[in-house]
Amino acid sequence: MKHSTLKHIIKNIFKFNIRQKLILTYIFIVAVPLSILQVNAFYRVRIMTEKEYINNVNFEVSKLKNDIMKNIEQFIKATQFILNNQEFIEFASTYQERNVEDIYSFKVNVLDKIEYLQYVNFNINRIRFFTNNHFIPEMWPTLYHIERLKNFKFIDKFLSDKKQTSLWKLNNTDILGPPLNSDEKVVSLYTKVTDLVGNLIGIIEVNMKIDEFFASELSRESDNSVTIAISQNGDAIFSKQTPPFLKRLNLSSKKLVELLEDKVKTIESEGIVHFKINKNSAAFIYTYIPVLGVKLYKIILFDELTKKINEITLQMLGQALVLIIISSILIFILITLILKKLRQVILSMRAVENGNFDISIDIKGDDEIDELAQHFLNMVEKLKILIGEMVRREVAQKDAQIKALQSQINAHFIYNVLENIKMMAEYSENYDVSDAITKLGKMMRYNMSWKRKFVTLKEEIENIQNYISLMNIRYDNEIKLLVNVDNEILNIEVPKLILQPIVENAINYGIEPKGEGGSIFIDGSIIGNYIVISIIDDGLGIEEEKLVAIQTALENDTETECYHGQGIALKNVNERIKLAYGKEFGIKIDSKFGEFTKVTITLPYNRF
Repeated sequence: MKHSTLKHIIKNIFKFNIRQKLILTYIFIVAVPLSILQVNAFYRVRIMTEKEYINNVNFEVSKLKNDIMKNIEQFIKATQFILNNQEFIEFASTYQERNVEDIYSFKVNVLDKIEYLQYVNFNINRIRFFTNNHFIPEMWPTLYHIERLKNFKFIDKFLSDKKQTSLWKLNNTDILGPPLNSDEKVVSLYTKVTDLVGNLIGIIEVNMKIDEFFASELSRESDNSVTIAISQNGDAIFSKQTPPFLKRLNLSSKKLVELLEDKVKTIESEGIVHFKINKNSAAFIYTYIPVLGVKLYKIILFDELTKKINEITLQMLGQALVLIIISSILIFILITLILKKLRQVILSMRAVENGNFDISIDIKGDDEIDELAQHFLNMVEKLKILIGEMVRREVAQKDAQIKALQSQINAHFIYNVLENIKMMAEYSENYDVSDAITKLGKMMRYNMSWKRKFVTLKEEIENIQNYISLMNIRYDNEIKLLVNVDNEILNIEVPKLILQPIVENAINYGIEPKGEGGSIFIDGSIIGNYIVISIIDDGLGIEEEKLVAIQTALENDTETECYHGQGIALKNVNERIKLAYGKEFGIKIDSKFGEFTKVTITLPYNRF
C-alpha cells in the first residue's frame, strides 16, 4: 500500500510544469537545509545562553553565602568577646548592692569596651547584654534587665531548653533599637551566659540589620530574579522584588515556598533545579547555611534568554538570505544548462535592456519557453509604443518644471544677500549687526534644510543659542540661556526642531509678559534607558485651569482649545516625537502661575 502511494506521488511530480519543478527543487535545496540549520542553531544558542546565565547567578549565590558567613563570624566574635571578658562576667554574676564608684568604674573600664566593639564592627547594629542581676542598673544602649525580653515567646522556649546555648532568630523585631520601639527587622543571635553551676547570669544579644546581613541582596531589584531565605521551621524572608515577581507569575508567596521545598527534597548543601512556573521556563540555585539552618534560593526567569535568541534569529535570517542568494545563482546556472532555448530569450531581454528593441526570436514549439518568448515579443512591441508616449510626456513635464523653477526664489540668493549685508556691516564696523546676520543665516540654513529629519542634540542647542542671541537684540540682552547637557548625549540624533518651539513659547508666553527679562535653563541627562531633556523658564507661568487642559490633551493625544496659541508648539513637538519613537515617549508640562514653566522631553536611549 505504501509502495503504491509513493509511486503515485512520484508520477504526479513528473507531471509538474517547469515552475512547479523549480519550486520543489528550491524547497529541497534551500528551505529544508536552512530550516534544519536554524532549528539546530537556535537550540544550541538557547542552551549556551541558559548555561551562561545560570553560571553567573550561581556565582552571585556563592558570593552571597560567603558574605553571610563573614557576618556570622562577626556575630560569634562579638559574643566570644563578652564571654571571655572575666571582669564583665564577674561583675554581672555578683548579686549584691554596688556603690556609685563601682558602677562608674564598670561603665568606663568594661562596658565602654563592648560599646567600642560595636562601633568598630560597622555591620553590627547592636550588642546588648540582658542581665538577670537586679542589683545592676540598666546602662543604655548596652546593658538591660532580662525582663525586657518577656514579651518574646521564643525567649521563654529558649530559656526552658537546657541543652540549647545559642539561638539564631531571622527576621527578628528590634524593639529596643533607635528610635525606641521602631520595629526594625534584624537578624539576632542570642547566647546564654551561665555560672559554673549552670545558673543563668544573662543573655547576650548581637543583631544586624537584615538588609546588611544578607549583603543588600534582599533590597536589590531585578526583573528576572528574586532571592528567598527559608529557615528550618518554614519562616521565609523575601526580597524587595518578590511581590511584583509573584504578581507577574500570578503566584502566592506560600505557593512559591511550597514549590521550592517540593523541588528540593534531598539534604544536599547546594544545587541547581530547572522547573516551570505557570508555563514560564525558570531555574533556581540553592545553598544551605548549616549555622543558621537556612536555605537560600535564587530564582531566575529566562526572559533575557528570549531577547538573545531574537538577536540570534536576526543573524540567522541574514545567513539565510545569503544562502538564498547563492541558491538562486545555482538555480540560474541549472536552468541555463537544462533549458538552452531559454538562453535566446535571455539574450533578447538583455538587448532590450540595453535599448535595442529590434529583436527577433525563432519560435518553433509550444512549450512554456516558447510561450514566454511569444509574450516577450508582444511586450516589446507594446513597450515601443509606451516608451514613445512616455518620452513625449517627459519632455512636456521638463518644460513645465523649468518654467516653475524660474519663477521660484533660490534660497542661495537669500544667503548671498545676507552675506553681502554682513560684509557691509563689518565694513562699517557695526559688528553687532554682522554677528546678528551671521546667526540669522545659520538659523535660516538650519530651518530651511530638511534633507535630514534628524539632527544631533548639539546642533539643536547651537540653533537655540543663535535664536536667543537674536532675541536678545530685541530684548536688550535680558534673556539668559543656561545649558547643562551630558556630553554623552550631545551627539545623539533627535527629531529636528524639537527645542526651538518650546523655547519660543517660553519667551512669548512666559518671559515677555513679565516685562523684566528672565532665564531659560536647558538640562539634558540619561535616566535609565531614557534621555530626559528639561526646558525651564522663570516666566509668568500658566494658569492652573489652562495647565490642566494642556496636560490632559498631551496625555490623551486629543485636540483642545488650549492648542490654539501657546499649546500648538507643544502639540507639534509631542506628535513628532510619538511618530518617531512610539506613544510611550513625548513631552510633559508643569507650571506654577507667576513662578515658572517646565517642559520635559523624554526620548529613548540605546546604549549599544
